[in-house]
Amino acid sequence: MKQLLLLPLLLLTACATHAHKKIVPTATPAGRPISSNGLRTTDQLSEYRLGRYVDRRDPLVMHEGHPVYRIESSARWDLRPNNSPSLPRHDVVQTPNVSANDAVVAEVNKQRAATRAFTEQTATLNQKLNSLGEVVGQTQEVAKQNLELKRDVAALRKHLDELDSQLRDRKPPASSPSPSPEDKW
Repeated sequence: MKQLLLLPLLLLTACATHAHKKIVPTATPAGRPISSNGLRTTDQLSEYRLGRYVDRRDPLVMHEGHPVYRIESSARWDLRPNNSPSLPRHDVVQTPNVSANDAVVAEVNKQRAATRAFTEQTATLNQKLNSLGEVVGQTQEVAKQNLELKRDVAALRKHLDELDSQLRDRKPPASSPSPSPEDKW
């Protein structure tokens, strides 16, 4: 029985051994690195834009519109002779198109001039709005004064009517005056 107890103990110690590390030598290039220009053709990719559509496999799934990319022809070795200039050279730097740069500069200058004109028009408009606000304030002041004058005129008319009525009440009806001899001429 004691021997059976020692058996698992031996098996456990056998599993606890360390794993050996493998030493992998680093690969060094045997030749000089070269460019693949002229040796291989490039992938020809096409982009297809799809709208919304229902999945054929599951009619409960709808796909939103998205682009799909397809490799039309994959990269392969170029077996044509070297004297054919059909492949574009990737290591040649092309000079930028000067007319395109001139067009961009012209458009930027045009936009600056438009922005400057817009800013000037905005400043002029703000000045006119400020002067118009002052005129509106003056007009309101004149309207208040006009209203006060109308009230004063109405009060004066009322007072004059009262005075006329008092004068009529005080004066007895007078007989017509006889003409004086001097008046007859």
